[in-house]
Order: sequence, then C-alpha cells, then structure tokens
Amino acid sequence: MEPKILMLIDGNNIAYRAFYALPETIATTAGTTTNAVLGFTSMLFKLIEDYQPESIIAAFDTSGPTFRHEAYRQYKINRKKMPEGLGAQFPLIKEVLAVLKIPVLEKEGYEADDIIATVARQAGSGYDQVLIVSGDKDILQLVSGKVQVVVNKKGITDTLIYDSKQVKEKFGVSPSRIKDLLALMGDSSDNIPGVMGIGPKTARKLLAQFSGVKEIYQNLAQVKNEKLRSNLEQQKDMAEMSLALTRLKDIEDLGWEEYLHKSFTNIQRPEVERLFNNLEFKNLLKKLGDLNLGDKKLSGPVNRRWEKKDLAEVTSPQDLLALSEKIDDRLYLLKLETSPPSLLLCSGNGPAYHVELNRLNKDELKDSLAQLLASPVLKCGYDFKGIYKLLMALGCPLKGKVADVKIMYLLLNQHLPDISWKDLAYNMCSLDLEQEQKCGQMQLELGTGPERNLDLGLASIGLLEQIYGQLEQKLKQEGLDRVYAQIEEPLIEVLANMEYRGVYVDQAYLNKLIVEYDQNIRELEQEIFELCGEKFNLNSTQQLASILYEKLKLTPTKRTKTGYSTDASALSAIYGQSPVIAKILDYRELTKLKNTYIDVLPKLVEPRDGRIHTTYNQMGTTTGRISSNDPNLQNIPIRTSLGKKIRKAFIPGPGYDLILAADYSQIELRVLAHLSGDEGLIDAFNQGQDIHSRTASEIFGVDYQKVDETLRRKAKAINFGIIYGMTKYGLMGRLDISEQEAEDYIQAYFARYPQVKTYLDQLITTAYSCGYATTIFGRKRKIVELGSSNGRLRSLGERLAVNTPIQGSAADIMKLAMIQVYRQLKHQQVDSNLILNVHDEVVLELKEEDSEKVSRLVRESMEDCVSLKVRLRVDVNIGPNWYI
Repeated sequence: MEPKILMLIDGNNIAYRAFYALPETIATTAGTTTNAVLGFTSMLFKLIEDYQPESIIAAFDTSGPTFRHEAYRQYKINRKKMPEGLGAQFPLIKEVLAVLKIPVLEKEGYEADDIIATVARQAGSGYDQVLIVSGDKDILQLVSGKVQVVVNKKGITDTLIYDSKQVKEKFGVSPSRIKDLLALMGDSSDNIPGVMGIGPKTARKLLAQFSGVKEIYQNLAQVKNEKLRSNLEQQKDMAEMSLALTRLKDIEDLGWEEYLHKSFTNIQRPEVERLFNNLEFKNLLKKLGDLNLGDKKLSGPVNRRWEKKDLAEVTSPQDLLALSEKIDDRLYLLKLETSPPSLLLCSGNGPAYHVELNRLNKDELKDSLAQLLASPVLKCGYDFKGIYKLLMALGCPLKGKVADVKIMYLLLNQHLPDISWKDLAYNMCSLDLEQEQKCGQMQLELGTGPERNLDLGLASIGLLEQIYGQLEQKLKQEGLDRVYAQIEEPLIEVLANMEYRGVYVDQAYLNKLIVEYDQNIRELEQEIFELCGEKFNLNSTQQLASILYEKLKLTPTKRTKTGYSTDASALSAIYGQSPVIAKILDYRELTKLKNTYIDVLPKLVEPRDGRIHTTYNQMGTTTGRISSNDPNLQNIPIRTSLGKKIRKAFIPGPGYDLILAADYSQIELRVLAHLSGDEGLIDAFNQGQDIHSRTASEIFGVDYQKVDETLRRKAKAINFGIIYGMTKYGLMGRLDISEQEAEDYIQAYFARYPQVKTYLDQLITTAYSCGYATTIFGRKRKIVELGSSNGRLRSLGERLAVNTPIQGSAADIMKLAMIQVYRQLKHQQVDSNLILNVHDEVVLELKEEDSEKVSRLVRESMEDCVSLKVRLRVDVNIGPNWYI
C-alpha cells in the first residue's frame, strides 16, 4: 500500500529559488516575465511525480511585519528588497496553485515557516509521512521520524531529502537543536544576531555539552572557557531573543483543518489549459495529462474523441435537413482536403455531416446546402477565407456572421503572422493532432507549410467548440471583440472574394517587357565593363568592391566584415565620384525587377482565367496591415519609371474596361493630427493645405507660398520621421545634415506643434505602464522590448509605442474602407470588383459606363468610413491599366 503523504510547500522560498535559477528572459510573447512561475510549476510537477502526495498545502509570507519584527526591529533588515520581476509573478504562482486546487495558507503577523510548523505538528499524525519543501535552515527543526525536509541541491528539480540522520551529519546537531544552533551562532540571512564571538564550531560544542540555550544558561558555571562564559553571560538577552526568533511558533487560529484532503479535487482541465496557454507553458501542458493525482482526476469538458460512428455521409437533401433541425445557434465547419474537396458540418453535439462537394451537381442537394449556409446562425470554423473561396467556386455562397478561430487567435497574438490548425489545436487544447484519431482518408487542409495534408479528419471537429469558447472569452477580456466584429470578421469575405477574383494580366505585354529588360541589362553590363576597363561578375560584391575601390580608387564610405560595402547606401554616398555608379544602380534595379516580377508573373497566371491570384494575410503584420504573398504585389516599386512599367501589365479582365486606383492622401499624418489633437496640424489639413509645405513654412519661418522643393523635402522627412519615432541621428542620415541641425529641426517642429510632443510622450509612458500600444479602434500590440535591460531594444520599443497607434489606426481605417467599398458595390448592385490592395491603395476593375458611379462610391466609402477631427482625402485615378 502506498504511503499517505502530506506535502507542505514554502511558497516564498521556492519562488525565490526559481526566480534566480532561471533567466529573466523567460517571458511570454506579450512580455510577461514568467521565469519564477515556470520554475515553481516545474518543481511542483516534479514533486508530484516523485512523491505522489495525497495532500499539498502551500504556505506564503504576508507583506506586513510579523511578531519577529516587533520583537527585534533589525530582523531581516539586511535582506534585499524583492526584485520587481519576482513580485509581479506571485499572483501568477498562486493562480497556478488555484487551478490545480492546491490550498494556499497565509496569516498576517506570521511567516510561511510558522504555518508549515503548525500544520506539520498538528496534522502529521494523520499521515504516514510529512514532506516539507523549503530551503530555509530553521525549517529543519521540524524534522522527526515522520517529518522530512525536501531541499533543492541545484537548479529547480534536483532535490535532496533531509531526515534526522542527515541533519545531524550536516549541522552536527539533532533537528530539535537547529533553533538553538542558529540562536547561538546567528543567521545572517535573517539578520538574527546570535552571541557575538560564537561561530558554528563553538555552538556545536556547547550543544554537545548542553541540550539547548536554556540549559546553557541554567548551567553557565560549567562552561570552562572563561571568555566564552563571559560572552554568554553578557549577551544572555540577545541569545534568548535570538532563540525566540528562530523558534517556529504554533498558530492557534490558523484553521488548517479545512484544507486537508482538498488537494486536486475537482480540477477543471479547461481552466488549467487556459492558464498554461496564457503563460505559454507548452512542455508543462504536455506533462499535464501524465500528472499522477492518485484517484483524483482532471475533470471538466475534455477534448472530444470523434469516431467513425459519429460521421454521417450527406447523400440527400434530407440529410442536411436533419442537420438543420439539430442546430441551435451555431454551425461548425471544417474544410477537408480530399479529392474532390469536402466539408465537415456539425451542430456541436454530433454527428458530423460529411459533404462531398462533387455531389453538389445534384441541384436539390446544392440548394439545400445553400439554404443551410445562408441561415442566420453563427458559422464557426478555421480559415473561413479558404471556405468562402471553395463555396464561391461551387456557386454556393456562405452568408451571415462567422467565427474564424484562426483570425481570433492571431488577433490575440499579433506577433504571429499565421498559425496552422495543428499548432492552434495544440496551443489551445494541448492536443497533438498527429496522435489523434483518423477518419478514413480525409485530410484537413491546414494552409501552407509542412502541416498540410495531415491525416486529421474527425479528430479536429470536436475541438472547435472548446477553442471558440476560450477565444471568445479572451477577446472580451482583452477588449478586442469590437476589432474582430467590426473589422476582421467582415474583412474575411472581402479578401476571399479578392483572392478568388484575382487580377487580370496582359501576358503579351509582359513578354515584350522581358525582351526589353534583357536588352537593357546587356547594354548596361557592356557600359559598366567599358567604364571599368574590364569584365567581371557584376553580382559578386567582392569583385565589384575590388574594381571600385582598388582599381578605380573611389573613396569607400562603409566597411563590413568582409571588406568595403557596395550596398545601395554605400554606392549612393559616392554617386558623384564616377558615372559608373549610376549605371550599377540602374543595373541592379533592372535585374531585381526582372528576377522578382517580370520573369515570375507570367508563371503565376492561372490558365483557366488569365488572372493572378495572390494570397492576402489580413493578420500578417504586427500593426494590422494586410500583407500579400505568392506573389507579393505590394512590393512592386512605384517611385521609379522602371517599376511603374510593371503596373501596366495589370489590366481589367474580360467584360470590364477600366482600372480604378484609389489612394489615401497622407493618412498617417491625418491620424496623428486626430490622435494628438494638435490645432496646427488639424488646421492645416482642414484648410486643404499641403502638410509638408505647411510644416516647412512653420519650422523654417518661410511664407507658405514661397516654400521650395528643398524645404518641402526636409519637412516631409521630419513629418514622417515623427510618425516612426525617428531620432535626431535618423534625421541626420535621412537629410545628410549635422547633428545640431537635426536637433534644431526636431525642436522647431515640436515648438510649432506642441500637442504632438505631449501626445508622443504620453504614448511612451502609457506603453511602459501597460506593456502595449493601441489603435483608435482598440487593436493591441504588445511591446516586449520596453521590458528589456538592453537600452537599444528599449529605444526600439519606444519607437514602436509611437508608431503603432498611428500606423495601426491607418491600417484599421484601410480595412474599414475595403469593407465599405465591398458592401456598397453589392448593395448598389454595381458590376465592379475589388482586385488589389497595396498599403493605402485599393484597385478595382469596372465597366466604362459605371466609371462615374464607381468613382463616387469608392471616394465616399473611403472618406466616410470613419469620423476623425480631420477629413480623410482620397485620390482617385482611372485608366486602361494600373499605370495610372
């Protein structure tokens, strides 16, 4: 029969040890330091695994003074103040104990050691063994035949047990005399004075002769060493006070009885998983299921295991009618990658209905599915963008609100650009889907990456309800439910439609461009070789450096580990030293454009419709901006004539005549004016003035009408530099000016726009306080860099704290604008399509007869999608291609 064990944990002692054993760099992606919580929890799991206690009680010190402080004001006075990083983790440690149903005992005026002593002495008789987990020496006085102390030998999981024999071997006295030993020799960790002149060796000799401090003073004449006897006699009060300080005291009204036999009772798995996921304890989550809690099991709703008997094949409209009757307020959907693709549909209670979409050629079945998907119930699933596109291809649209757990999760974890279903299931439910049940040959589509095509099937459908419930609650707690409902959720359909529609490409023009660029590149190569006097590998930075700096004797400006630099900034710095530099920069631009776009775009055209279907990631950046890949159409250069040529390849598709491009004008500066409330900025925009000219006029003291291009360029650099938290050093490099000039420009800016300075300072202060920055709409970006001990990283964090509310709000406005344009096109039944988004620009294809109507619709939708203190302005251009 297993021994019945009571375990008593000194919470403060173990938390301190964990904090110093693990690096402070251990933190969540949100920036919460968790090294002490992780170490404490890891040790707790190891203790449970090794000793399998029947009951655990954790004792903690309180923040106020104890009876020992009242007896001796200098008690623990030398002890360092608790590190701020540790103090903030105690609530999390107690939260871990709470979800594991481990009682916590605290008592004002007493220490954790006194609590442990009280319970060990009074409750010990009901157990075969009492294990005390602590590293304090004074706790060893409790060791007896039944009571042992578990201490850390090193780290947080390597432990050693002290019984009576080991205490005697280590300290030279029996456990009951530990308090007397400490009283005589003192204890520097607690600032217990002891008797001056008595060290460990002398104290042990005295306790070998006498049974304790009290007995020493009762028989003081028997101390033969005259000096020692004199010390003892003169410091009797100090010795007795030290003994009172080291003696662990029983607490009469502790009420420990109600906490016995309560450990691990009614543990709710979802509570534990939710906390561990928030703390990002992935390895501990894996161990959770193996935790031996005796006959007390983890309870609560667990991940449902779906089997083939839970699967119903849809073969007729009646099958879908049966599902409709089961649905209360929610329909769960998962897209399965089979050949052909299929869906799993479920009401939450089962069974799951498998729809092979090739059967939808039967009109009555297709109509039944369309009716089901058009119902007003909430649709819940993973990656609705993919589901929307699949159903669009079938002519079976999905309508109503959707709960996309992928987007919800990414909104809560802005640092992640994407997440697979496998990782989402593991992070939310600590479930490894690779080990879960399989259902025939069905495979859940996970998006891109190695997770794709995992044989998951029914193992996934049962997780959606649990994951959705957790994410919905978390969004409300974080105040992000509005961002999801008003921005991200409706945007899913917009992006799905844009991806499905694609953008038409003039392949004949691209083929001509390939020939033209090939010829231009060859000509440039020849011109460069002639200017350099020899042929060499233009793409080799080392060969190029040798030609420029050794043969041509140009003056280098930047050095790298391998030699002098030939990057764009280094070459721009020596632009005027030789005509070959301009040729090299042109060559690089041409080859980059050709290799990145001109050669690639024709290969990406879908043969069935002649269109390129890029992929939009609505959560692809930490500020909330939409990103694009396969191909990345947002990086096509527009500042050079060579880059603009590529835009000519994007034309309206068959049935459409024109391309419309609508671009926000200086949206980020308008957002800054709104957020800061600066009257000067607001006035400039509301008067319709050019903001860069207005800034130049204000800073340089020049009449607005007389601002030249040089001054405007400097003002523009300052305006945008402010948004991005640029320092004077950044401005120096941008404008090639002195440090003093850069400092003067920035000071002049803030003098003319003082509310901007106040607002930016407030952003940084707030971010330091709460650890994140927010947009107008409440989107959050965690800024972990602000908690770094590295000054460079903290400076980066301050720049992010400034930039995020401005750029993030602009990104949110762009998303709202796209939603509004999409809705108005549908509402007004205009045959026009959104086909591209590039940062602050949207692109549509339309018919010529609708050009005036679409132009007005787009402008109104984008300018009126949000109300700010300054009016948004949109530039609209229409032409035969994107080169407008």
